[in-house]
Amino acid sequence: MKLTPKGMRDFPPEEAMIREEARDRIIAIYRRYGFVPMETPALEYLETLRAKAGEAIDQQIFVLSDERLALRFDLTVPLARVASSLDVPKPFKRYAIGPVWRKEEPQKGRFREFWQADVDIIGCPGMRAEAELLSVAREVCAEFGFSKPKILLNNRKILDALAKKMDFEDKKDETLRLLDKVDKVGRDVVESEVVKLLGQRGEELLDVVSAGKDNEEKLKTVEKTAKEGVEELREIISLCDFDIGIDLSLVRGLGYYTGPVYEVKLSDEIGTVMAGGRYDGLLGVYGRQDYATGISVGIERLITLILEKRKGRKKTCSRIFVACATPELYKNAVQLAAYFRKNGIETETDLNGRNLRKQFEYVNSLSIPYAVIIGKRELESGKFTLRDMASGKEESLREEEIAARLKA
Repeated sequence: MKLTPKGMRDFPPEEAMIREEARDRIIAIYRRYGFVPMETPALEYLETLRAKAGEAIDQQIFVLSDERLALRFDLTVPLARVASSLDVPKPFKRYAIGPVWRKEEPQKGRFREFWQADVDIIGCPGMRAEAELLSVAREVCAEFGFSKPKILLNNRKILDALAKKMDFEDKKDETLRLLDKVDKVGRDVVESEVVKLLGQRGEELLDVVSAGKDNEEKLKTVEKTAKEGVEELREIISLCDFDIGIDLSLVRGLGYYTGPVYEVKLSDEIGTVMAGGRYDGLLGVYGRQDYATGISVGIERLITLILEKRKGRKKTCSRIFVACATPELYKNAVQLAAYFRKNGIETETDLNGRNLRKQFEYVNSLSIPYAVIIGKRELESGKFTLRDMASGKEESLREEEIAARLKA
């Protein structure tokens, strides 16, 4: 009997601790840029989610049986719903981290339930917002040891202008959905499907979006057709002091994007780990219209890469174990553990009343780095035996000395 639904997963403590650590480190970066937290429910009205999702995402929404409610497919639509009626100083900079759900076919790095870590800026019309978001994304990459992420940039205004010039506006949405499938099915398949859909116009479109060896050549190819979109991309590049590549075939599949769109890749095998764009029209669907742009970190894909790089996994949060030489000293062990915890040190005691040998077996099984031993001699002297579990070295120290050692 299958106990876990398709595309859903359980996380044992070893992996859950890594995920929690990753979220904490991402939040710390977001806060350094002045973003504030906001939370929204997992359930939304179906009509709220469908308002600007686009056909591809619409088919992936998990709809409840009454067909009025559904699980959120991202954190952006709930933000737009709330922000459209929120009275706060602008720009409003928020972050949100939580699970989202999409009914798509699971594969490596893709799941039906997955976590996103979003940062969005509401109320900023210029490209400074995009530059800051890309800077945040780059800092997140560096935090996890990826110093040279591949950042790709495009503008939906360019794609809209090409659709108008090449006269395929009636098939624009379908064409963009095809271009967005490159990561899933490969470039050759996408190009074949675009030509099948548009014929000669498809070949012309593919020639344009693949033209140029560098950013400037690519932008000059479409400058006359989409001047505003090109100027926005040039401004973003000029505001960033790191490498950004132009990819005129980059789409992003969500139907609410209206301007610059961007992706961050760390591995060709895993694909995109961060993505986002400008969605100036979305807030107006739910209330007051405003400028908006944001980027989302795909926690699952980032974790996959972290696990590939990391050799060992922590089995516990605990840094020290207070071991009792005899059962009657347990209350003293609890008091010492309380002292360590007040000093911010993760501490365990023996809850099962085991002998000293069994306590040390437990400590070793979880790779807790230190154990402190309480016996009658230690209580009389006021000094406790601190054992480094890796080396076996023991020292006799006062409780404040042990705390200072572990906090150093």
